[in-house]
Amino acid sequence: MNTLFLIGEALTDSNGISKKILTQVDALKRLGMKVDLSYLESNDKNELIGRCINGERIDKYSKIHIISEFQWRCKYKNVYKYIKEKKIKIVFIRYIHFANPLFISFLKKLHKSDIKVLLEIPTYPYDQEYRYLKFTSWVVLLIEKLSRRKFKNYVTRIITLTPYTSIFGIPSTQINNGIDPDSINMIQNNKSGNDIDLIGVASIAHWHGYDRVIEGLHNYYSENPGTKKVFFHIVGDSSNRESLRYKKLVKMYNLSDYVIFYGKKSGKELDVIFNKADIAVGSLGCHRISINNVKSLKNREYCARGLPFFYSETDVDFENKDFIFKVAGNNNPIDIGEIINFLSKNKFDSATIRKYAIENLTWNKQFEKVLNDVFPDFKKRVTSRVCS
Repeated sequence: MNTLFLIGEALTDSNGISKKILTQVDALKRLGMKVDLSYLESNDKNELIGRCINGERIDKYSKIHIISEFQWRCKYKNVYKYIKEKKIKIVFIRYIHFANPLFISFLKKLHKSDIKVLLEIPTYPYDQEYRYLKFTSWVVLLIEKLSRRKFKNYVTRIITLTPYTSIFGIPSTQINNGIDPDSINMIQNNKSGNDIDLIGVASIAHWHGYDRVIEGLHNYYSENPGTKKVFFHIVGDSSNRESLRYKKLVKMYNLSDYVIFYGKKSGKELDVIFNKADIAVGSLGCHRISINNVKSLKNREYCARGLPFFYSETDVDFENKDFIFKVAGNNNPIDIGEIINFLSKNKFDSATIRKYAIENLTWNKQFEKVLNDVFPDFKKRVTSRVCS
C-alpha cells in the first residue's frame, strides 16, 4: 500500500528524532508498505531551504527566514500533487504543532480523495511546552489551537505515546516509542578503576533536567572531596539556552573537570562516549511541563545499548525493571551517593538488558498495532503474504 510519511523538520545525522523517523519508515517497509518520505531541507546554517520527497526537492523556500517559516507550514500544493500522482492511500504525519488554515485545507483535500490520514502526536497535552517561549511562538500556538479543532473532520486516527484513547475527538492508538536494534550498538565497556561515568544524550531542554545532576555533583564533591570520582558526559546541542545555563552552573561550581560537553555526536564518535559509561541519564524534569507518563526514545536507546539508567517520569516499559533506578519528579539535586550505591549493589549484564529491548521495543511491533486498528484485516494480509 502506497504511503507518504510527512514530517515538518529537516533530517540530520546527529539528531535522535531524525534517527527515529528513519527507523519508523524502515519498520513500515518491513511490514509490506511502500513508503515515500517527505521532509524539510536545510543548509549548513540550519536555515530551511525547501521540501524534499525521497531526496528530490519539490519546493524551494525563500532565503528570508520569516517567509520560509510560513512556507513550510502552509505550502502543500506540490505535496498533494505528488500524493495524487503516486496514488498514495495513507499519509502518516508526524505532528509538531503546525496546524493552520492552509494545513487544514490540505487535510480536507486528502479526506475528499479518500486518503487515510494518520497523525502521530508524540506528547499530549503539549500547550505547556510553549510556556517559556517568545511571543511569536504564542501567536503560532494560538493559530494552532484554533485550527486543530478541525482535525476531527479529516483525520482518520491519532497515534500517540500517551494513555489517551481519544485526542481532539479522534480515536487514538496508543503505542510506545520503538527502536531499530540493528542501528544501535551495544556498549563495549572494558574500563578499569573506580570512577563512575554518567552519560546523558538529548536535544537539551529544560524538561531533561540535567541541571539536577550538576547540582547533585556539586553537593557530592562538596561533601566527599577526594573520594570516588564521578563524571557526567553530556551529548547534545551545547549552544542552546539550556546548555548555556548548564555551563554557567558548571563554571560556578568549579566542575569543569567532571562535566564534559561534547556537542552533537553520532555514529562511532557517539559509540566511543557510550563505551565510557556506567549508567545513563534519562529525563529528570518532565514535571516541569506537567507530564508524568512518558515513553522516551532515549530510554529505549539506552536499553538497546545495554546500559542501566535512571529517570523521574513513569515509563510503563521500564517500571520495576532491575536495571532502572527511579528518582523523584521534583527539582531537587540528584543524590549521587544513591546512584553509586545502585551501581555497587547490582551487577548488570549488558546483553541481558539489550535482549529486553530487542524482544519488546521494536518499531515493527508498534506499527502492527496501528495498522491493525486502521485496517482490521491487516494482520491477515501480512500472514498471507508471509505464507505465500
